[in-house]
Amino acid sequence: MALGEMRWAAAFEPQMRHPSSGVAEEGAVFTTQHAGEPDTIWTLTTYDPARWSLAYLRVTPGSRVGRVEICCVEAANGTTDATVTYTFTALSDAGNAFIARFTERHYRDYIAAWEAALSHYLLHGSRLEHHRS
Repeated sequence: MALGEMRWAAAFEPQMRHPSSGVAEEGAVFTTQHAGEPDTIWTLTTYDPARWSLAYLRVTPGSRVGRVEICCVEAANGTTDATVTYTFTALSDAGNAFIARFTERHYRDYIAAWEAALSHYLLHGSRLEHHRS
């Protein structure tokens, strides 16, 4: 969940709202801040550790609503394959502009940066500081 992501994602500083402990559970809520935008409100809507899957509903007021789904499976070589799916709906012209910038190439680059940061953390136990989640 959010507090775990802080271990590997540089500049990711969620503010836990519920529960304050940050424990991963359905209904957990936290906020994040991105330059020039109001706080994005995240709610953990699906949390199934037995199936290695979770989903968030995220709302950036006045801009967009999004769903982020992450599903992991064990790969044949003992590694983990993850599928990360983003679905956005614009709430305004600012949301439309955000979605227009969230191209297939942007997504691929974004997920490649996630992979690099996670791999670095798993190998070295520290964050790759240039990564932005």
